[in-house]
Amino acid sequence: MLGIKINYLNFLRGLKDKLLDQIRGIFRFFLSSSDLIFTLLFAALVVIVISQLLFLLEKILTPKKDLFLKNSVNQEQSLLEFVINKNLNHLDLRFIKPVYASSKPEFSYQASRTEQGYPDIINLKAGKAFTFWVKFKNTGSQIWQTQGPDRVILRTASGGKGVFYHPWWTKENQPSQLKAPALLNKTALFRFALQAPETNGLYWEKFNLFVNSVPIPGGEIEIPLRVYGGKKPVILQNQPQNQPEKNEFEQNQTLPWWQEVNPDLSQVQEDLKYEEPKIRVALYSIKPEEKGNFLPIQIITKNFQAYEVKDRNDYPFFKQTAGELTEIDFDFESKRFMVNLEGKRYLSTDSHLKFLPLNLNKNKDTIFEILSFKNNVFWSAQINDNKFRGSLEIHYNPNTDRVWVVNELPMEEYLKGVAEVADSSPKEFLKAQMIAARTYAMFRKLLPKYSNTPERKPIFDLKSTQADQVYRGYGFEMRSPRTIEAAQETKGIMVFYQGAVAKTYYYAQSDGWTRDCQKVRMCKEFAPYLVPKRDPQGKGKVMRGHGVGMPQNGGRLAAQEGANFIQILKYFYPGTELKKVY
Repeated sequence: MLGIKINYLNFLRGLKDKLLDQIRGIFRFFLSSSDLIFTLLFAALVVIVISQLLFLLEKILTPKKDLFLKNSVNQEQSLLEFVINKNLNHLDLRFIKPVYASSKPEFSYQASRTEQGYPDIINLKAGKAFTFWVKFKNTGSQIWQTQGPDRVILRTASGGKGVFYHPWWTKENQPSQLKAPALLNKTALFRFALQAPETNGLYWEKFNLFVNSVPIPGGEIEIPLRVYGGKKPVILQNQPQNQPEKNEFEQNQTLPWWQEVNPDLSQVQEDLKYEEPKIRVALYSIKPEEKGNFLPIQIITKNFQAYEVKDRNDYPFFKQTAGELTEIDFDFESKRFMVNLEGKRYLSTDSHLKFLPLNLNKNKDTIFEILSFKNNVFWSAQINDNKFRGSLEIHYNPNTDRVWVVNELPMEEYLKGVAEVADSSPKEFLKAQMIAARTYAMFRKLLPKYSNTPERKPIFDLKSTQADQVYRGYGFEMRSPRTIEAAQETKGIMVFYQGAVAKTYYYAQSDGWTRDCQKVRMCKEFAPYLVPKRDPQGKGKVMRGHGVGMPQNGGRLAAQEGANFIQILKYFYPGTELKKVY
């Protein structure tokens, strides 16, 4: 008997090729108005039958692939499409090349870290625990489950036991898991304890969100932790035998200077001895020869908020209930202020003038704008910092023959406008800067500097320039959210030396060492906390500033390396204490 073997796959492949050869050219159906409907129905039937046959053959020949096709008849399975031309005189039947998806389905889990409990390096004593939390947003297309094989967990990236393992963890490599399902575009909170190792040093641990042992993109977090007060790390003796050992001083030079200071936050003692003071800052002054450039002073309010004007005895002159423009001129010969409303003279007085919010709307802050004040930032002529919170006052000081424009506002509101450093600076340095600025302002409040007035009472506490502290008011506040956070997180904290508010001088850049306050004539008497201190970041650079106290660039770089605000302040102001006084 003659035996014939048939290869069915080759047979089906040939059948498919034959069928495609017949239609590859293009089936064309010519249309007329009488047979239009019949032709369309017939063409649709041909498309369905042939496409289903081709699809079946394709699936048999490629069983391990997922086939995805798009056309006008059957979006998932057809290998053909029909197209009617724009003149409606013929219809074409065309072959579509199959498109295959990857053998792996698209990963539908995504995350985005939105917030965490402590954004900087954590300083922790050896063996102590610290509660940490982080929030992730579910930005994928799958709900995060708490149970079952698809539950979402937070785990060490390596899969091994955590460096900061705490007995409260779910597992040795799993500090936390979801407490409740996280719906799409909703945020999930992971809270867990971190325990410091027993040996001093800087440790880093990477964590990731996982589902089915697969890391979720965007679900990463790396936590740095610096350990102090524990065992000294073991130094391997692998140096050449003839290399001389460094003496203790040289070894200390290789360590970050700020590590000399205990970073424990509990050092900030609560000593509520003050009420939040009001700060009076001189925005600018006008000399007689400058009156043509700066007078009249034009004052209005942002968003037309109501305000009133009073004299030195708080007697009300008038109210501007819709925030209208007020003009103030000054005659240096008669020493009198002239007030104009709507272009007309309203009154003349020898009293200084107070511009005060009416506070008719308790939920709306009153912002004064001085239209005649040009206070552009150096990097843009389009930005004019001429808006201010609180109240405004206009004084004449006969001792200096100047008209002064003064802004009075609470201390914490004042700090929002102190523009001494960039808002992009490390958070711990911003905290140190805000505490130093707050302390200096309080020092000047308690020990007045500008008392050259007829009554020896200062008109203002500080100038808004580098003579004291650069203050730009509401505009800087709107551009500096991180600076505001630093001020809020250190509210009421000041630097003290032997129970008195310290004189917290600071400046831009050292040359490697700070200066003795008395020797550079910044202080009349010796100040033990304003003495030379090493600042390695400034070595070889040109000093910018007076050189006394905290060099801002040194503090900023220290914070980048991991120093907290306590270490920065107590290093540059040695022997001082930090107290929260309101």
